[in-house]
Order: sequence, then structure tokens, then C-alpha cells
Amino acid sequence: ESELAFASSRPSLQAQVYCVLQIGYFKAKHAFFRFDWHEVEDDCAFVLSRYFHGEAFERKAITKHEHYSQRGQIAELFGYRSWAASFLPQLAQQAEQIVRRDVMPGFVAAELIVWLSEHKIIRPGHTTLQELVSEALSTERRRLGGLLAEVLDESAKAALGQLLVRDDTLSQLAALKQDAKDFGWRQMAGEREKRATLKSLHGIAKALLPKLGISQQNLLYYASLANFYTVHDLRHLKAEQTRLYLLCYAWVRYRQLTDNLVDAMAFHMKKLEDESRTGAKQSFVAEQLRRHQETPQVGRLLSLYVDDSVADPTPFGEVRQRAYKIMSRELLQNTAQRMSVKPLNKLALHWQAVDGLAERIRRHLRPLYVALDFAGTAPDNPWLAALTWAKSVFAKQQRLSQRPLDECPAATLPKRLRPYLLMFDAEGTPTGLHADRYEFWLYRQVRKRFQAGELYIDDSLQHRHLSDELVSMDEKAAVLAQMD
Repeated sequence: ESELAFASSRPSLQAQVYCVLQIGYFKAKHAFFRFDWHEVEDDCAFVLSRYFHGEAFERKAITKHEHYSQRGQIAELFGYRSWAASFLPQLAQQAEQIVRRDVMPGFVAAELIVWLSEHKIIRPGHTTLQELVSEALSTERRRLGGLLAEVLDESAKAALGQLLVRDDTLSQLAALKQDAKDFGWRQMAGEREKRATLKSLHGIAKALLPKLGISQQNLLYYASLANFYTVHDLRHLKAEQTRLYLLCYAWVRYRQLTDNLVDAMAFHMKKLEDESRTGAKQSFVAEQLRRHQETPQVGRLLSLYVDDSVADPTPFGEVRQRAYKIMSRELLQNTAQRMSVKPLNKLALHWQAVDGLAERIRRHLRPLYVALDFAGTAPDNPWLAALTWAKSVFAKQQRLSQRPLDECPAATLPKRLRPYLLMFDAEGTPTGLHADRYEFWLYRQVRKRFQAGELYIDDSLQHRHLSDELVSMDEKAAVLAQMD
């Protein structure tokens, strides 16, 4: 009612219709617009039919004075303040804080408009906003450039410069497009090599980037610019600008490569697990079928002992020949040997199947588990300790079976699996690990705990600990202050 009363108080029908339209646009956009009647024909027709039905309307332009008079009074009606130069320092301060979160100009402008709306200040003109955003971005570049000049030593600058020596260095470090199912041994060796190339630079970036106060969003954006520009372009940008992009690139790309290795590890681990399970099942079925097929023949052999047609004085050699007619000598020997020992259970057959996968475990899984740096939520995690120990053994070019058994964390050797994971002497005393089986068991358990969140990888984008995604208690107050 107050809005309609205000519009009705304007001096002419044109001014009244114009005022209704301005009120509607302001409520929708919290901004004022200068428009001609032909630009708003549909809206104008609606207002006339709704509020001024039957009145003759002539599309005459309103005066500049009336336009600005309406603006001031509409702003007052809704509790807004008109834009003034005195708001510039506050808005500039907001812009400087916003670019710390995201340097995309569109985001900065949108956040400034939100801030103005929350404080009920009518937004300035497009040019003013554009200049504010541009100045905030320039200030942020100068801030980062100054910090980089302070924290980068000569060795770090030289390491970053190595990425620009050859034109194809960055392209060779580019993302591998195939899915994990296509990660063959050579491809994964290539991924590990790329990761090794960036390892020292990632260490530098990991130490320095927190000092720059760069958000995760900006870090990813700066890293993308290293891919966007050619090496030639990067050489000709300002030195601090190029170093910033390369530093962020090294941080992001190293972690992407880590995630590629994790994906491949999960894929190959599952594939080998499925194959071991299938192999054990096939062996069990084959053994059952073999025993089923041999049962009638064994029964006929046993019947020789109670056959009344075979006299007691019959030479054993003759009986043996009759037995060979039922089963060949070789088949009889194999059957007798098989029946004289306890049949293998499914668990034993599983570990026999793992034995057949040993070479692939060493070829596909070992390099991945050795390359990845797992961490645990508990400092005394036995699986983490076992993996660290296994890595140290492999680094010495030794097998796990060559090391004393007491070096292996006992908690990783469950009682029910010790007969399959350990080697024994003639007296049944454990002498060492069954190397291939234990290695598979260790990798399987590490993956299981990794999926459960008990283990994680620090230098990763997708598999970090949850705490890495949260604001620390030390930073909480500062972050909340920025948000306010």
C-alpha cells in the first residue's frame, strides 16, 4: 500500500507508471535503471492494466530530475542508502578480502554486490565496480609478488626455472587421460617418473604456499594458468607471476599424479583379489570333480580285497595286474598320493592361487605401494609400520623372507593365517615369512584400511585426511572476522 501510495503521488501518469516500474525493478535487483518506454513495453502494459485501467497513456519521457527524485525516495522507502564516494574504502577493503578467496573477476563483483545488498547500499555504476575489482586484483598480485620475493631463495628459483628450460617439459607432465583400467605397467612407470620429477618442487611449494595465504580455489586457478600459457608465454611474464603459477602447478600436479597412482593401486588390487578368488574356486571345483570321477574306480580296487574269486594264495603280482586294469599305474599312484593327505580347504587353495600371482604382485602393486606415502590416524598403526618395514627391505634389494621374522609386526600375522603366511622347518617351527603371500596380504589390508579412512595420503587432492579440509582452531577467529 505504501509503495502504491508513493507511486500515485507522482505529478503525472507517466511519472506514476515509471515509478511503479522502478519500484518493481529495485525490489528484484536492488539497483536502479534508466530505460525508455519501448524497452519495457510488456511490463508497462501490465502496470497500466493492473493499476491504471482505462486511463489514456501517452509515452512521454520523464525528466531527469523526476528520475533521480524517484531514485532517492524509493531508496529511502526501502531503507537503502544511495551510493556515495565515502563507501569506497569499505568496498575496497571487502574486495581485497574477496580476492584472497577467489580471484575470478566475476566472483569478486558478485560478492561485492551481495555485500552492498546486505548493508542496504545501492550499488555504484558498472565502471566503479570494474575499477574496484581491477584494483583489488592488482593489489593481490603485488602482495603475492612481494611475499614470493621474500620467501623464494635462489635454489627454489632455479628449480622452478628448470620447468621452463625445455618447451615440452610441462606438456610431458600433463595429465594422463586414460582411466585406471588402462594403466598398464609402462604407463604407471611413466606416472611415477613424472611424480619423481616434481617431488622436490612439491616439497618447496608445500613449505612456501601456506606463507602466501592463498585459498584452495586460487591455488587451483593459478595452477591452471601454467597449463593455459605456453612455456614461451611463461618466460615473458613477470618473474614473480610465472613463479607463482609454477609453484601452484607443482603442488597440484604432484597431487594429481598421486591420485592417479592411488586409482591404479585400487584397480590392480581388486583385479588380483578377484583373480585369486576365482582361481581358488576353480581349483576347489576341479578337485571335487576329480575325486568324484575317481570314486567308482577306487571302489572297484577295494572290492579286490573281498572278491571271493581271488583265492588267498594268489600271488600279489597277479592282484596288482588286475588293479592296473582298473586304473593305470600312474593314475593309481597319483590317486593314492592324493588320498593319503588331507584335502586342501578353500583357504589353502586361495593362498595357492596367490602364489600364481606373485610375479604380477611384484610388477604391478609393489611399485605403487612403495611410491605412495600413507599416513595413519593412529601413530602406532601396525599396518603402516609393516608397510614402512617392507619398503626398507625392498630398498635393500632383499626379499621379506630374508629378514628375521621378529622384524615383522606381529599384529599383522593373525593366528588363523600363520600356517599360510609363514615358512616352517621340519619340526614345525616358523623360520620366516612366506614372502609373496605376506606381501599380498599386507597390500590387501592397507587398501582395506585406506578405504575405511584409517589410513590416508597427505600429498593428495582426493585422499587427504578430513582435517585438511577444515579450518584449524588457530585460524578460526581470523576466518570468521573476514566473513563478517
